[in-house]
Amino acid sequence: MKAINSIDLNADLGEFKTEDEFNNEVELLQLISSCNIACGGHIGDRSSISRVIEQAEKFNVAIGMHPSYPDKLGFGRKPVVISDEELQESLYQQIDDFLTVASQHSILEPYHIKLHGQLYNDASKNRKLGEMILSIIQDFELSLLIHLPFVGQCNSMLEDVCKLHNHPFVAEAFVDRRYNPDLTLVQRSQADAMIDSVNDQVLQAKQIVIDRSIIVDNRRVKIRADTLCIHGDHPGALTSLRVLRSALEAEGIEIKYYA
Repeated sequence: MKAINSIDLNADLGEFKTEDEFNNEVELLQLISSCNIACGGHIGDRSSISRVIEQAEKFNVAIGMHPSYPDKLGFGRKPVVISDEELQESLYQQIDDFLTVASQHSILEPYHIKLHGQLYNDASKNRKLGEMILSIIQDFELSLLIHLPFVGQCNSMLEDVCKLHNHPFVAEAFVDRRYNPDLTLVQRSQADAMIDSVNDQVLQAKQIVIDRSIIVDNRRVKIRADTLCIHGDHPGALTSLRVLRSALEAEGIEIKYYA
């Protein structure tokens, strides 16, 4: 098996509500190689998108869009009842807002798309939903001549849909979330869904990158990842990222965008 000598580190940003939270995101940008910017579904608007893009450019961080169910009350992390038409309308609006703002900056194009929260989980398990979202993305690609790889869970329905349509897919793993044996994420409603210990986060990251596995119920489960995510709104995310990046670099792993 070929050794991994580099990995992308990403964080979900544009989720700030205060200037202190924005400043925290700016510090996170100095430690990661790509970011996913909220575009109005669970939080954010054109102004917040622009502010994050401006800082991402400054620190040479690749940007991607981070659309969600239109669910600000539940922060996009709870099941929602929504028609296909309503979801399509919301996703078109979120993506259009993001692309409109991105076009006002000097970047050539956004680099990827990563779904947020419950939409991420649902698209990983629901082929019809994955097909619908991919068709929306391809509409934008055709009209604007851009290229948007999907970032998502490995071995998921969404990855199958992307393969079926020859659409680029980037496998993601989380350093601050626990997994089920089938590599789905433990629901946030469960007490042990998050990994709070920095040492445990670093251990899981090193297992993913170096051993290509994680430990679930005391069993080693194979996993594939081109990018590692740490949630920017997770308490202590900044400290965790500093330690995590140093630990990976100490193993000879370069932090770089996967493109």
